[in-house]
Amino acid sequence: MKKIIIAISSIWLLTVSSAMSMEFRPSIGISGNMAVYAATGTEENFNEAGSAVDTTTDEHGAFVAEYGSIFLEVGLNDMVSIGVDYVPQDFETPENVSNEDQGNERTVSAEFNDLTTVYAKLNVPLGGTYLKVGFSQVDVTSNEASGSGNSYGNTSTDGFTAGIGYNHEVDGGVSVRLEVTVTEFGDVSVDNGQTNKTKITVKEMIGARGTLSIVKSF
Repeated sequence: MKKIIIAISSIWLLTVSSAMSMEFRPSIGISGNMAVYAATGTEENFNEAGSAVDTTTDEHGAFVAEYGSIFLEVGLNDMVSIGVDYVPQDFETPENVSNEDQGNERTVSAEFNDLTTVYAKLNVPLGGTYLKVGFSQVDVTSNEASGSGNSYGNTSTDGFTAGIGYNHEVDGGVSVRLEVTVTEFGDVSVDNGQTNKTKITVKEMIGARGTLSIVKSF
C-alpha cells in the first residue's frame, strides 16, 4: 500500500507540473479483461539442518485469466488524466503437482487478490489514441495441499505497467476504450516455515492484458 501511495503522489506531481490548464474532469468506467501471465518458479528443498539446498526444481509456466475491473479517472486537461483501476475479482494459477509417484503428493497454486493499478493516461494527436503508464500491486495467496500439513506464507508483488489504447467517444459523455497493457512484476518467495524447509520463488513474472471499457465522463 505504501508503494501505491508513493506512485499516486509521483504521478500527481508529474501531471500537475506538466498541465497548462486544469479542468479536473472526472470519469468512471467498467472493464472486461483478458490477460496472460507467465513466470518461472523455483522450488528449493533444504536438508534437515536447513543449512543447504538438497534439490532444486525450475519450471516455467503461463496461464490465462479473465476478470472484470472498475476505475476512477480525473482529466487534468485535454492531454493528461490520472486514475486508479481496481480488480475486485480473484484469479488463480493452475495447480502444480509434485511428488506424484512418491506417496506424498503435494499440490500448490497461487491466487491473486486486489490487483490495483495507479496510472497516468496521455492522449496523443492520433485521433483517440492514448498512452498509459502506471504502477500495479497485487496480493499473492498460496494454496497448497500435502500429507505433511505444512503451509506457505502469503505475500504481495508490484511492478510497472505500460500500454497503448484507443478511445472512441459515443454521445453524452460516454465512450468506449480498447487497450493493451504489459506489467512486469517483482520476484516473490515463500516457504513452509520448517527447519528443513521448502522454499518457492517466483521470478520473471510478466503479464499482458487486453481491456475493453465503457466510460462515463462528467
